Amino acid sequence: AGTIEATNDRKVAVLRPLDIVTTAGAAGDIIGAIQTLPGTTRVGEQTGLFVRGGDASEANVIIDGMIVQNFFTSDVPGIAQRSRFSPFQFKGTSFSSGGYSVRYGQALSSVLELSTNDMPAKSNVNVGLNMSGLFGSVAKVFGKNSLELTGSYINVAPFYNLANTNFDFYKAPEGLSGSTRWVHKNGDKSLFKLLVSHGGFSSGTEIPDINNASQRFRFGIKNSNTYSNASYLQNINSKLYSFSAVSFGRNVDDINFGATPSKTEEWRLQGRTELGFEINNNLQLLSGVEWQRFTVKRNFDTFNSGFDETQTAIYTELEWKPSRKFGVKSGLRGEHSDLLNEFALSPRISAAYKVGKQSQVSIASGVFYQNPNSRYLLANKLASFQRAIHYIANYQWITDKQTFRVEGYYKSYDRLVRELNAPFNPNAFRFISGDIDNSGNGFAQGIDVFWRDRKLVENLDYWVSYSWVDTQRLFENFTTSATPTFISDHNLNVIAKYFIEPLKVNIAATYTFVTGRPYYNPNSAEFLNDRVPHFENISLNISYVTTIKKVFAVFYAGVDNVTNRKNIFGYRYSTDGTQRFPIEPALYRSVFVGMNFSLSAFNRDEL
Repeated sequence: AGTIEATNDRKVAVLRPLDIVTTAGAAGDIIGAIQTLPGTTRVGEQTGLFVRGGDASEANVIIDGMIVQNFFTSDVPGIAQRSRFSPFQFKGTSFSSGGYSVRYGQALSSVLELSTNDMPAKSNVNVGLNMSGLFGSVAKVFGKNSLELTGSYINVAPFYNLANTNFDFYKAPEGLSGSTRWVHKNGDKSLFKLLVSHGGFSSGTEIPDINNASQRFRFGIKNSNTYSNASYLQNINSKLYSFSAVSFGRNVDDINFGATPSKTEEWRLQGRTELGFEINNNLQLLSGVEWQRFTVKRNFDTFNSGFDETQTAIYTELEWKPSRKFGVKSGLRGEHSDLLNEFALSPRISAAYKVGKQSQVSIASGVFYQNPNSRYLLANKLASFQRAIHYIANYQWITDKQTFRVEGYYKSYDRLVRELNAPFNPNAFRFISGDIDNSGNGFAQGIDVFWRDRKLVENLDYWVSYSWVDTQRLFENFTTSATPTFISDHNLNVIAKYFIEPLKVNIAATYTFVTGRPYYNPNSAEFLNDRVPHFENISLNISYVTTIKKVFAVFYAGVDNVTNRKNIFGYRYSTDGTQRFPIEPALYRSVFVGMNFSLSAFNRDEL
């Protein structure tokens, strides 16, 4: 329950990895495609994954068993940032919108689990060019090993020069990155994978002063990011396997707010080891331990702050299938925080029953803990673990070419952080000065529906996802329980892809409808009662595959927001409440073109 997978390893895959890069409007971004699935909410001005009433901090992204501390490009105010990683780096994607495994913790709402590619089938060279940059990769397979090198250069200036942007960039986003990957595979006995990547980018924009419409201040950022991940899977015998992984990440943001300098440095070292044992045909056991050490340091003008945290966890999970129609998975996770000096136990359970040849019902429940937001830890405001309890019921029907899922859920929040005696301030970068405690609470309930069909019309692939969520919470500096500004009650996505085989052309379209989100109006008598107009978007793209001598090529073009609808995400008010500024996307309508070249033939699904 609560999980949608996209992987080549399972017949029941709802999304294949290449769906991520062929979805119109997703711009080839992993999160952009995930946001077309039920349970998610589009929040165009904030970075992160927002799932079932949770904010961005409540969702973790996992790569080969390891949490990625800085999965997204560093924030620029008012612009949701992309992932740092290419979808082509991963063989599979498992998105859990709730009730996830005891393997993971520190996420009140959701985990997105990504599995990197194994050994490539053969050596290859790829090169790509588009309106915002170029990239290339080389893969060499030799015996039981493979070595891959990738590099990319991004410069959005040419693209922005052709478009009418809503932001004044004095320095268009520009970046350079590269990675290397080594894979060693010893038949079916073992698999070792090592990934090392480094990148940097810079950007600068002028932001209006909300208290003086004629004044602007400059926001400039220079970022440096390093990430490495190593994992080792060994099949000890036919019934026992081991998995171990270690990762290190470091991210540095040098920021200038007008004339005020700021610097944030984060690093995280973590490791995991686990054993899986097939006791018999009906019983499987998984047990493991996890350790993390991470540090955040921030300098703002002459103010210095920071914290160090060490988290340890131990977990075990038992899967029991007494019959071909019924299965139960139960687990227990214990985790400890050195910084908070707290230990918590998280029991979780799920059960599934086959009601037909291709259908099943399932239920799940579990307890999930998470540290307070880093903004409080940086201010040396310590509280206890926050907690959420999930209750999920699911029905799904799956064939080779059709999938239907409907899921209802209820999520209770308690022990949320609250700022005591603090007036509401919508500024996410506000200074925390008062006391805090864990008296906050809330709930989220809703229904998610998903339908995908590749049977109705030959060469047509489409899916429809719908989510309804009802949620309120009293947390942070809220003055009363209310629906947060990152919530849309109704979310609808319709995605279609049609391949014209004689022409080798693929056409894709995405329609998105999202009801208006709350925003803070200081002049309103009721807290967070005002709503922006609904969000609506139509995106189209087309791609064409051909061969130029011995080189395979794909040419593509896309249009986002075809109707040029003036969507807005909210409003900012001056301190006295007399002036209002809309929060707009960087672009209303945009056109994007590019091309890819490869020494290996493109699969039709890669269009």
